[in-house]
Amino acid sequence: MLHTTAEQEALQQAQAARKHSKHQGRKLRYEGTRMACPMCKASSEIRTSYMPSETMRETFYQCTNVECGCTFAFTGEISRILNPGATPNPKVNIPLSTHVRRDMVRVLLDNAGEAAHQARFTTPVTGDLFAGDANTS
Repeated sequence: MLHTTAEQEALQQAQAARKHSKHQGRKLRYEGTRMACPMCKASSEIRTSYMPSETMRETFYQCTNVECGCTFAFTGEISRILNPGATPNPKVNIPLSTHVRRDMVRVLLDNAGEAAHQARFTTPVTGDLFAGDANTS
């Protein structure tokens, strides 16, 4: 691609102005899985993970810096629900975020009409959203 002299100078100035981070270890394919190594601060990648419960995942990371090689476990847990969605599971007890206006949700549910829906990806659950136990069909 041909650039004018002014464009080339602007590109060179922009490249020089960028801060270059000191990267140790190899670059990762999936940026969303990146976590800094607690020892050397290089990128670490997920090696394996498992779910000990429905709301918690334990993930094992390995540092990409071959001179470090640190391996560590990270535990992540769902802390609150921002939106309960259309298929809440009454067996999972996760607190609703304080920003949820429960009074408005109740009014909407009490006054909303119903329309037919054929579930494709989830098992249909019927019952009251605010009741402690729902009947599965």
